[in-house]
Amino acid sequence: MTATPATRTRPSGGSVSYSGALARTFAACLAVNLPLLVLLLIPQLTRSRAGSEALLAVGVLLLLALVVGAVMLAPEVSAKVAPAGAHWLPGAARARVRTLRRENRRTYLWRLGEFVVLYVAAQGVGGVVALLLPHVADNPAHAIDPTTSVWTIDYPNYAIQAVAMYACICFALAWYATRLRAESVRAEPGLPR
Repeated sequence: MTATPATRTRPSGGSVSYSGALARTFAACLAVNLPLLVLLLIPQLTRSRAGSEALLAVGVLLLLALVVGAVMLAPEVSAKVAPAGAHWLPGAARARVRTLRRENRRTYLWRLGEFVVLYVAAQGVGGVVALLLPHVADNPAHAIDPTTSVWTIDYPNYAIQAVAMYACICFALAWYATRLRAESVRAEPGLPR
């Protein structure tokens, strides 16, 4: 019996290697989470020095909603671009994550903790970029006219920081989803580990 081309290129029910799955999921996360990038590119919603406290509160709530939504969606994104076995397919991956959470809470929390650590690291990357390319400065016009803003925003530097943070957040989401995919593969008999 000869193998079909699909069997030769994607053994084990269409699964790809861990690094291949991570790369595919990262690329998909970059495309799927563009609303998060849009939010990060609006300094009035994400920086206290660029806007009012009310706008910052709205921005923080939007950021929280988008990140939580992205975490919930990440397994499905992974299943779409890097399916594996019967349980890691589009439409089934979130159910597999719920099963993992119920049957092996410690492993699930470990994977979620990895995401949180990488998300915090993304904030650190943003801080490093801000140190190298400052995006906030005193506004000299404020001394003459107190009605003007106290701060000025260097938008190109701000945008570089936002894009760097976005890339790191998407990597954190891809890592989380790919690690859950690996747990699903590990739990399914007959698939390579």
